[in-house]
Amino acid sequence: MTIFESFSQSALKHSSKTALMNREKGEYIGINYKELMNSVNAVAEGIKRLSIGKGDRVGIFSYNRPEWVIADLAVLKIGAVVVPIYHTLPSSRMKRIVSDSNTRLLFVENTSLLAVVKEIKDDCPILRNIVVFESSEPIAEHDILQFDSLRHEKCKSVASEESPDVSANDVATIVYTSGSMGEPKGVILTHKNITSNAFSVMRKFRVTSEDVFLSFLPLSHMFERTCAYYATLFAGGTIAYVKDMSAVAEDIREVRPTILITVPRLIEKVYESVEKRVSQGLFIRRGFVSLAVKRLNHYANLKHRGAKIPLFLRIRRPLYDVFVASKFRKIAGGRLRALACAGAPLDRKISKILYILGFNIVEGYGLTEASPAVCLNTVEENELGTVGKPLDDVEVRMGENDEIMVRGPNVMAGYLNMPEETSKVIDQDGWLHTGDKGRFDEKGNLIITGRIKEIIVTSYGKNIVPAPIEMEIARNRYIDQIMLCGDKKKHVAALIVPNREFVMSYAEEIGIRFDDYQSLLHRDEIRDLIASEIEKSSLELAPYEKIKAFTLLAEPFTVENEMLTPILKLRRTKIAHEYGELIDQMYEGKK
Repeated sequence: MTIFESFSQSALKHSSKTALMNREKGEYIGINYKELMNSVNAVAEGIKRLSIGKGDRVGIFSYNRPEWVIADLAVLKIGAVVVPIYHTLPSSRMKRIVSDSNTRLLFVENTSLLAVVKEIKDDCPILRNIVVFESSEPIAEHDILQFDSLRHEKCKSVASEESPDVSANDVATIVYTSGSMGEPKGVILTHKNITSNAFSVMRKFRVTSEDVFLSFLPLSHMFERTCAYYATLFAGGTIAYVKDMSAVAEDIREVRPTILITVPRLIEKVYESVEKRVSQGLFIRRGFVSLAVKRLNHYANLKHRGAKIPLFLRIRRPLYDVFVASKFRKIAGGRLRALACAGAPLDRKISKILYILGFNIVEGYGLTEASPAVCLNTVEENELGTVGKPLDDVEVRMGENDEIMVRGPNVMAGYLNMPEETSKVIDQDGWLHTGDKGRFDEKGNLIITGRIKEIIVTSYGKNIVPAPIEMEIARNRYIDQIMLCGDKKKHVAALIVPNREFVMSYAEEIGIRFDDYQSLLHRDEIRDLIASEIEKSSLELAPYEKIKAFTLLAEPFTVENEMLTPILKLRRTKIAHEYGELIDQMYEGKK
């Protein structure tokens, strides 16, 4: 079954139900499945009038919004191939994607992003037409259209049939990986790859027409696209879009989602915010919250072990839940049944605290090359610290060096224009070599232990997995981001982005005078503070794993400066190249 066929069946079944919601002029406006199908049909006809047909590549350069979905489904309906492009990408990387994929038509969110496209348009002759979703003024250029003008009003039928020559084995999308270790590759995914994965997620996570998702991870990433967008629409659920990430808390309260899909860094940010609010509260209130969390944690541990729970704890637990835990759940809208997290391991301490406050944190594992879901915990069967069991139609085994290997209908067709790279990761038996390290626990749940290419091997031959160390140190309130380095070097060093707010507060508390933030980071008092905090976080580390030198950076790693992937993973190769001189200085004893 193709993606459009899967959506079409759901649209016929749930025609009057709200499919998508978007904030317009301050309030959420919804469109139902019948209206969505009508829009898809109209846009599909409009695309065909631009001489786009089966196999042609069509890009979408936009943040999440209903038009993204309409354009995507319309392109897929006529058998063309969707090339999603992150809305934060600079023109240089966008040019590479458009050229490599031979994108002929490009949907663009607004005039601001249109300006980025115009920078590369003359260098990409294959790009014939551009369609802008949102424009406050008429566009006078002949090859640039407004989205509304593309719609073919004569074709509006929920019962519209898909073109018969589009099959499940046809290419649906080419997704360029975020490239945390190097240059991005175009991952070729078929309709079958994606529908098999979306339906597996839907079944395992028990997504129904009653579910409401709040969408804020980029639709250009397969995690959001398969697990939130496709799985939800195939089930007849509702998707609400966040327009402004700074107002996401307000959106959560208004939409009251049943499921949220996110990445660890965003959960950690929310946790830090809550922790800060609690720490700044009245002493008595702060003490009660701390006691409640401690007692709820004790209750959860006893229950998990099947041990007898003391009477006083059984009596007081409902009180702790009403006066503390329920307040936190209310922030999330009050009906959140699951908070799904993937992309990187979540801090165990944070997941446990949120769990005892009544949030069902369920971690999963996947990668773009697997469409993307491989393993997933569920609300009913949730083992903290693991990413759950493989999906029903997915096989997982450990290869050499404990590398996670995946096989199933979700595994990609290959990398675009890269046959040698494809043969390196998919063997003759169809196993995808992920590059991730892992192991199974006694219950069959997968535990991610690291990334093969990220392992630091010192000049003394010691192997160090940086991610767990970075995670432990980044728990500290004074440290916002950290990247370890030291491959082929004599010891481990680190690039550290301090938490600006807490560091400046500390400076004021101890009376440090400074001209600007950059100069503050060079003060001995601040370096001593960071060194002390690193030492506290390193007590359990082997001597060769401990940081011997570090450099403090004023500028954070962001998606915009290309130091983070769109799902907030470190782009290690890029960071190492950008700060190569500072890294060298740490080994020369200058920092």
